[in-house]
Amino acid sequence: MVLSTLLRKMKTLLVSLDDFNSNQLASFSRLDEGLRDRRVPIRPEVLRRVTEAYRAAKRDQHLVGDSYEPNGEWRSLIAEKSEAIDGNTASSLESFFRDEKTSSGLREYAGWHVLSQRTQIMTRLTFVSAMLHDYATWRKLTRKTADAIETPTFGNAWGYPIDRVLASPASFRHHYMTEKAINLMGERGVLAELGGGWGAVGYYALRYPGVHYVDFDLPEVLILASYWLCSALPDRKILLYGESDSGTDFHTWLERYDAVLMPNFCLRNMPDRSAKVFLNTRSLSEMQADTVKEYLGRISRACESYFLHENSDIRHQQLGHTEIPASSFRVEGFRVLGECLSPWKSGGGRYHEFLMGRTT
Repeated sequence: MVLSTLLRKMKTLLVSLDDFNSNQLASFSRLDEGLRDRRVPIRPEVLRRVTEAYRAAKRDQHLVGDSYEPNGEWRSLIAEKSEAIDGNTASSLESFFRDEKTSSGLREYAGWHVLSQRTQIMTRLTFVSAMLHDYATWRKLTRKTADAIETPTFGNAWGYPIDRVLASPASFRHHYMTEKAINLMGERGVLAELGGGWGAVGYYALRYPGVHYVDFDLPEVLILASYWLCSALPDRKILLYGESDSGTDFHTWLERYDAVLMPNFCLRNMPDRSAKVFLNTRSLSEMQADTVKEYLGRISRACESYFLHENSDIRHQQLGHTEIPASSFRVEGFRVLGECLSPWKSGGGRYHEFLMGRTT
């Protein structure tokens, strides 16, 4: 086991070194530029809104049953996030991309703290090679140039500069999945996401004037998306938990707001067939079976046309949890229209992309 692990790491290093040396976009100076500080102060009004929404969500979270509590791989990750956010909310949000606890579970390839150490040559090589692999893959799939994934740097974002655009880790797959969902929708209607991370899909989706975006997530992650999207899109109408006098009237919310950001347990209140497309990436497999069943049942009811998801399809062990293969997911009233191996470098080949369509 030790020998096979060592050989695998050596192979990864050699492949990364070859990729690095053969790609004119690869350099450690570019990486250092991508890692420099980009801190932006939080606007007081945004901090007040997201903090109040977070406290309200935490207050109500325990009223809805165990299925909506963090479990599986997310139990320990959420405990870390909660400790950081509750300790100093402003500081955690202002630089959440670089805070090890706040960004836990959202990192891809490597964390900022390791990459910023110039002695970590293997990690830096592998990271740059992976980013450029994903960029080349994304170009082939979308036929777009790097400016399409350009995003604001709230949260002290970091990444790898390509054509003067800062590409954050996961930005290519987030943009690709967003574009795929938007095309399925015909660029109009409601796109709902379970587990929106820091809000990248929402940001890309809201570039389309006919699209409304809904995100359901655990409070400790939702606060990141709330801060990031409210900061990045100050001219858009975004509803946070506890702000509306309309109770749980999603129909009214979706008419009045461009984006609705709600804690995960509010998925129970999503109207029947109110979202044209429902999206999930890299989180369902990481939960316990009863929670997966609960979420898929709610998605079946709330989704009008397509459920698009990318999740682990092997019984991978991580953080004391055995991931549930995505090919075993059953969504009542839907069938699998297509399946493919995820084209991105991260995940070691365990992620598969599934498109499910409504049949009844």
